[in-house]
Amino acid sequence: MAVKIDFAETAKKLVELVGGPDNVQSVTHCMTRLRFTLKDPKKADLDGIKGTRGVMGCVVAGGQTQVVMGENLLGTYQEVLKQNSFKEDAVVDENLDADTKQNVGQKILAFVAGAVTPTVPALIAGGMLKVVLLLIGLISPDFAASQTNTILGWIANAPFYFLPIFVAYGGAKKLNATPTYAMLVAAALLTPAWTTMIADGNPVHMFGVPVKLVGYSSSLLPALLIAFVASYLERFFNKIVPGIFKSLLVGLLTVAVTGFLAFTVLGPLGSYAGQLLVKVFMALEGVQPIAVAVLAALLPWLVMTGMHMAFAPFMTSNITDIGYDAIIRPAFLLHNMAEGGACIGVGLKAKDPEFKSQAFSIAFGCIVAGVSEPAIYGINLKLRKPMIGVMAGGAAGGLVAGLLGAKAYVMGYSTIMALPIFVETIPAMLAGIVVCIIVAAAVTFILGFDQDQAHV
Repeated sequence: MAVKIDFAETAKKLVELVGGPDNVQSVTHCMTRLRFTLKDPKKADLDGIKGTRGVMGCVVAGGQTQVVMGENLLGTYQEVLKQNSFKEDAVVDENLDADTKQNVGQKILAFVAGAVTPTVPALIAGGMLKVVLLLIGLISPDFAASQTNTILGWIANAPFYFLPIFVAYGGAKKLNATPTYAMLVAAALLTPAWTTMIADGNPVHMFGVPVKLVGYSSSLLPALLIAFVASYLERFFNKIVPGIFKSLLVGLLTVAVTGFLAFTVLGPLGSYAGQLLVKVFMALEGVQPIAVAVLAALLPWLVMTGMHMAFAPFMTSNITDIGYDAIIRPAFLLHNMAEGGACIGVGLKAKDPEFKSQAFSIAFGCIVAGVSEPAIYGINLKLRKPMIGVMAGGAAGGLVAGLLGAKAYVMGYSTIMALPIFVETIPAMLAGIVVCIIVAAAVTFILGFDQDQAHV
């Protein structure tokens, strides 16, 4: 059950604790976190935020100060907007990266994650539609052969086929560039005429430069490179083109130069890098049980730092390039199950009735809804020892799922309701889930925790 709070009072207090209204550059939210982009992150009182009633935790990740609020999120977020004139859902300013002292690797991961994240809901929607059509087709062969199934199949496949366009949009938004320039160039790589040229196999040149005959549907890395290059070219041309000609020439020059580079350099380079990634993940399949177990065990700490988002592009690449994901999605799903299992162990052991009820409620949210932050910050990290249970459950479940060969064939959420995405390997994934929840709950119950901290 949620902690009852005064949303207006909590919103006012949180804004003060992040440095006041003048320190807030923009505000947004995800499923469980209120996210502030601050002009000076150092002004935020993180301990004060964590001690605020209704707050489950606070982390600084991805250039944002993120307040974990669970069920109290939307009410507080609405009050924050109501009380202030903040910019909503804005792109993080580039200068903010310098303030948070991100190294080059962190900036690259932030860019890649920011580019892919807006695409994930569409991939999940398309993937789940694929699963539904598959299940209906198994029940009704007539439907499988119908035009209705064919057209719905086009809709389900669209996010995957046109993935470069979606990623180009996300990448451009992340870099605060004009999205349509990158999208236009990415779309050119998917034009039917180019597909026909590839099929014909005749040599193709642009300004005398040979163009490699490569198909780019469902590709990820070429679009990331296009978005990156287009954003910098747009800025360059904005600087050198006289003001009176900007509206006419900046877009023209940006898409023309980016387009030339896309067909001759960026596309082939991204395709080659993608092939290397495929080889890496195919090699990891030889140690799948260990890989899934280790990743599932480490995920609670990766989620807290925001580093888990760095895996999203590779998961997408696996499903679009290989046809399935045998490591990342299974580990992500098992992590949520382990968080839920640990909360069950806490609920069974806790003496405080209200906290016991909250633990079971959050466990349900982890397992059925796939939302782990309330479990991490509100229960398991708060009590410390349950985190051992989470890691033990994730490792045990990952080992079982890996040994049995669990594979996700389409995108989906990390919830038990997404089991159909594992198609014929559903029994393998289900076995991993059962082991994961039981081990996490048992280890947590046996280790125990400080009952004085187990209260709402």
